[in-house]
Amino acid sequence: MNTILQQLKTTNNISGRKIAVLMRHAERERIHQGEFGNDFPITEGGARMAFEFGTNISGLSIAKIISSPIPRCVQTAEAIRKGIGREVEIITDNHLGDPGFHISDAEKAGKYYLEFGAKGVSEKFVNGESMAGISSAEYLRTKAFDWLKSQTYDNGIIILVTHDALISHFAYANGIKTYSKDNWVNFLDGIIVECI
Repeated sequence: MNTILQQLKTTNNISGRKIAVLMRHAERERIHQGEFGNDFPITEGGARMAFEFGTNISGLSIAKIISSPIPRCVQTAEAIRKGIGREVEIITDNHLGDPGFHISDAEKAGKYYLEFGAKGVSEKFVNGESMAGISSAEYLRTKAFDWLKSQTYDNGIIILVTHDALISHFAYANGIKTYSKDNWVNFLDGIIVECI
């Protein structure tokens, strides 16, 4: 069982709190360094796992799913909704990708991602290196967190399907978790944020 699923299943009164689940999309083919891979879809196995994830959370109060507009995230959101087995609104939002709130200038940030990959950029971010086009930790603690809170409800869980780099930057900036090459964000995993 992945970390998010474990937490969702074991947290008391989770449906009665303002909960945001920032999770990485389902499995996709490997993206090689020097490529963005924005058009890479999820695999058949990824679709199956996203459906199973939805089935496993179907008893929870899922208020809505917000997805990055990148196709693999939308496909993941749709598979999760299908697994939930009832109509749950899916909306797309560029705060979660294309470029995402961890990017202030896609063209400038893109150069770093092409050269170092998501894990390398995240390592530089954690080490406090300034990178043109990458949002600051302060921005992720304030403006990005405020946006996240604005999406939540008093009763109901919001699933946000996004990308590993966004989760890594946001988690570090908000003191939730530090990801590295040794414990990178897995597919269909991420962080749970209580938005009080």
